[in-house]
Amino acid sequence: MTASVETFGDFTIVKELGSGAFGSVFLAEHRYMKKQCAIKIIPGRLSSDPEFIEKFETNISAISKLDHPSIIKIHNVSSYNGKYFLVMDPIVDSNQDTVNLEKYLKESGIISEKEVESILSQIASALDYAHKFPFGKSYLFHGSLKLSNILIQKSNRSIRAYLSDFGLNRLVGEKAVFTEIAKNMAEALNTYEGESFIKESALSSYFTNFAFLAPEQKVVGNRDYCDAKVDTYSLGVLSYYLLTGMFPEGNFEMPSKLRHDLNNFWDDLILKFLHQDPLSRPLHLVDTISKLLINKDEERKLVDTEKRAFDKMQLSFSFQKSEDQKLSFHPLDEEPDLKPVIKPPKIDRPTYEPDPGAIFQREMQVSRYEPKKVEVKEVEPILTEMVVVSGGSYLRGCQNGARDEMPRHLVSIDSFAMDVYPVTNEQFVRFIQAMGGEKDVNNNDIIRLRDSRIKRSGGKITIESGYSKHPVVGVTWYGAVAYAKWVGKRLPTEAEWEIAASSGKDYMYPTGETIERSQANFFSSDTTTVMSYPPNEFGIYDVAGNVYEWCHDWYAYNYYETSLQEPENPTGPKQGVYRVLRGGCWKSLKEDLRVAHRHRNNPGTVNGTYGFRCAADVSK
Repeated sequence: MTASVETFGDFTIVKELGSGAFGSVFLAEHRYMKKQCAIKIIPGRLSSDPEFIEKFETNISAISKLDHPSIIKIHNVSSYNGKYFLVMDPIVDSNQDTVNLEKYLKESGIISEKEVESILSQIASALDYAHKFPFGKSYLFHGSLKLSNILIQKSNRSIRAYLSDFGLNRLVGEKAVFTEIAKNMAEALNTYEGESFIKESALSSYFTNFAFLAPEQKVVGNRDYCDAKVDTYSLGVLSYYLLTGMFPEGNFEMPSKLRHDLNNFWDDLILKFLHQDPLSRPLHLVDTISKLLINKDEERKLVDTEKRAFDKMQLSFSFQKSEDQKLSFHPLDEEPDLKPVIKPPKIDRPTYEPDPGAIFQREMQVSRYEPKKVEVKEVEPILTEMVVVSGGSYLRGCQNGARDEMPRHLVSIDSFAMDVYPVTNEQFVRFIQAMGGEKDVNNNDIIRLRDSRIKRSGGKITIESGYSKHPVVGVTWYGAVAYAKWVGKRLPTEAEWEIAASSGKDYMYPTGETIERSQANFFSSDTTTVMSYPPNEFGIYDVAGNVYEWCHDWYAYNYYETSLQEPENPTGPKQGVYRVLRGGCWKSLKEDLRVAHRHRNNPGTVNGTYGFRCAADVSK
């Protein structure tokens, strides 16, 4: 399309509104109906691509069915002179110009928190709506959310956000999109050679687009396997950028540290949306915003409630205990005569019922089915040294943390013992040999070898070189429980884990009020050998970083409200969907290493960051 061309098919071109990797957009008027619209003309090199044409003709009908207040409606799809084009609603201002979010922010600067919340809520609603639409063999997702494809209309009363280019990257293909962006950038650089400010603008636009892509989209060869969780990540980038004017790169500061005028706690929402693991990102975006975006006035009410309950509990304890038995935090060496209770080993090996079809088999005609017997060996475990944590009353939770960490409250626990480091590969290999496979008696996976450093070749179990004393990973909650039974121990409760991690103190991290990379393995590229970093004050290693550790408890978002009322040896909800994980891992950000930070996942989930350690009861 050139400036001299005034018509395109049945449309009279009024003006160009913008251009991008998916083509140019023009404000146009239908020559006969005299109705204004926006038309997007797909680039010629895409319209001549047979693979694109096939995808376009097969799937464009699904995209055109989208009908949401915050998604630009497609009314018609056609072609003219060998080029496909889309006819859409025109989102223009009184000057007949389109204002995208990038332009709006340049004109407005840092926008108000209320505007940020309004924009995010509208985009989240649009994404939730579209993610329910079947598309090919999966479901529809945007995949290219960024500042330039969010259009803004503002009135005196409200701000409206509209999402454009929905699903077009799925039609074009990720590889073609990247190629198109690179070509556009190269053309801009060549066209304006010598004009450095324009070159810088072109580069800035390219890297801005790149910053919104989820980690899995940036991996060559992986882009065809992305799903709707990439939109969650992009919404997290958008949230952070709208609040701070910066992109979340590296070990970035939270909005609460950068803006003190915010009325809501945004940090948990940002961290949840920007999780590196797609499985840990939420899919229902509006619900997540509603649950995690807590107003400070509400938080103050929670703190007041917690304080009243805390004061009441202290008063209760003061009446119940004699003067020389007042509430205290017990040091580790207060009861040196306590010893861990190691129960008799128990192995939940797979068993097989007799073949139910055997009664129908005739002699000498059909060979009878005999299940293959699992070869098992009596293998001695390598036991881990344990430390005893004295029983008493301790604080758990964090009044300034995530909502599932509140209210901060007292719990009373009996003495227990904890392994000084997580279970290692060399320890877990012996368990696999004793079990005779990677399934428990209920046919649950205990470990998925491809997500671990343990390999099976020709029926032989081996450990990758150099990883014997690294913590085992890729273990399910079922596998952690089965191993603990085998060595006569158990998994720690969530309360026990937090008390052990904090050394029974009012610490933010196991190391005190802060933690450095010289003190724990986090924000790195792999696990490290256990005991590579200094222990905490209880003599326990690796409770921060290296691997997330499975705990006994089911997870519930509001469980601490129950724990506040029932503080004696809390063991979590009676039932649930997820099991608790604690401690952060080798690729975590610093925030995940807080002793009060709670993580969770399905008990059958495997992950290259999930491991465990054992606990035990104690006796004199």
